[in-house]
Amino acid sequence: MDSNTLIMGLIIIAVIIVPIMFIQMSQNGKKKKAKNTFIAEAKSNNVHVSEMDFWGTYYAIAIDKDENKLVYSKKTEEETEEETEWITADLSSVTDCFIQKTDKTIQNKTTSKIETERIDLVLRTNGQKDYVLEFYNIDVNFEMTTERALLEKWQAIVKKQVAAVKVAA
Repeated sequence: MDSNTLIMGLIIIAVIIVPIMFIQMSQNGKKKKAKNTFIAEAKSNNVHVSEMDFWGTYYAIAIDKDENKLVYSKKTEEETEEETEWITADLSSVTDCFIQKTDKTIQNKTTSKIETERIDLVLRTNGQKDYVLEFYNIDVNFEMTTERALLEKWQAIVKKQVAAVKVAA
């Protein structure tokens, strides 16, 4: 093999791989920063996280089983904290927990297709406004990946916590 060909091949590989590695490291740094910010915000609201999940680049959820609280955040703008939706739900006021799915029908001349637009975890409360926790929104995340499994996991966690509190009371 000619040394010029080898050098050109290595340059082309470097031009492709270096940006990908840089993007990956940048995304990991943003995720770590978002996780640390979420934990700090939870602590400032007197919530000591016992279990948590992060998905996409925008969503986080955690539970404090001792205080019977659930915290959720959705960050819509990367640069400003004002664009972060923060919900602290007192699970002692929750009476039901269910999954709410919103679909839309897309039609063209020959076919129609049903597409999931949103999936939320709804915490029904006793006499208060329900908590609606968005787990998937097509306007935020183009493709659904782990959202369905996380949604079912957190529905089970909340139902178990609500049932445990009712038994203890």
